[in-house]
Amino acid sequence: MLARDVMSSPVITIRPESPVHAAAALLLSHGFTAVPVVTADGLVVGMATEANLVRGRVVPEGWIGELPPEPTLAMVTTTTPLTFRPDDDLADVVSLMLEHNVRSAPIIDDGRLVGIVSRRDVLRSVARRELTSEDVWRRRMAMRSDERAEIGRRI
Repeated sequence: MLARDVMSSPVITIRPESPVHAAAALLLSHGFTAVPVVTADGLVVGMATEANLVRGRVVPEGWIGELPPEPTLAMVTTTTPLTFRPDDDLADVVSLMLEHNVRSAPIIDDGRLVGIVSRRDVLRSVARRELTSEDVWRRRMAMRSDERAEIGRRI
C-alpha cells in the first residue's frame, strides 16, 4: 500500500502571511490538526499545527513591554515539515510519522502538493484491515539506513 492510496486530495492550504487566528479557525472548521502553509507559487513552506498556533497566540509569561504584533503563520509554523512522495510505502510513512511525532504530512510530487496523509487517513486503513502493525513493524525492520537517510533529508 502506498501513500497515494490513503492521502486526502485536494488539500486545503493557507498562505504564510495569514494571521494565526485565521489558521486556527480553519483547523477548527474542518476538524484538522494541521494545514500546509503554501506560497502563491504553490511551494509548501511549512505546516501550521495546533501546537504552533497555540504557541503563536500566547504571550510568554513575564513578557514586559508592548504586546507583540498579530502573529502570522510565517512567524509560527514548522518550516521543515516531514514530506513524502505518492509512491512511498505507507508503512514507511507511518513509521516515520510516529518516529517524528507528526500527525499530518504533505505528499509532494514534482515539487507540487498533491495530497496529505494524516493519522486519521491511516486509521481508516487500519479499520479496513488494509494496514496492520505487523506491516509497519516489518517495514521498519527492513528499511535500509540509506532509505531512512533519503526520506530523512525531506524532513
